[in-house]
Amino acid sequence: MSADSSHIKRSLSSNGADDDKDSKKARVERFVADQQLLCSQSIPTPHTPHVIQTTRLPDALRKKILVTGGAGFVGSHLVDLLMSQGHEVVVLDNFFTGRKANVEHWLHHPNFSLVRHDVTQPILLEVDQIYHLACPASPPHYQYNPVKTIKTSTMGTINMLGLAKRVKARILLASTSEIYGDPTVHPQPESYWGNVNTIGPRVRSPANFDFFSLL
Repeated sequence: MSADSSHIKRSLSSNGADDDKDSKKARVERFVADQQLLCSQSIPTPHTPHVIQTTRLPDALRKKILVTGGAGFVGSHLVDLLMSQGHEVVVLDNFFTGRKANVEHWLHHPNFSLVRHDVTQPILLEVDQIYHLACPASPPHYQYNPVKTIKTSTMGTINMLGLAKRVKARILLASTSEIYGDPTVHPQPESYWGNVNTIGPRVRSPANFDFFSLL
């Protein structure tokens, strides 16, 4: 083999290695770019210094989710989770106990909608899932207006069940721990029933119906 042919062979081999490196670098760059496309702008929460990354889900995976009471304490944290997962979220709240400030960091996001609405009134929406959290849970709130609390718990739930039936959405009905009453043991072990036994002595007690007899 001549010196010229050896030089050409070495050059081709060197160019092939460079091409492999360039190809690998290009693949890495494409991967990084694809990952960056999955995340939208980081949005800071109003009361904490951390930021929330929202995922850009494909249309086939994105759900349109209704959260009633989404401006409340629990509801707003659920909204943060659902938004960070890339879903489209609609919040219904009448701000009786919830606060707009709890979700205002999402107001300009294209996947978020906030509707001031009382769930005791029917509403027509097309959604895939419903998280029904709307109801005053704090004792001072529901004792201040017990009739409104009863209406929200009953009519609101009936309306959400009706909506779920019409649009064939899955629904999750949440409740407050207040329904279990006050425990007599602190902290409560797993074996403790107490007032949590809703099919036991607490149901049989006539005192449980005093509240309704006053309405």
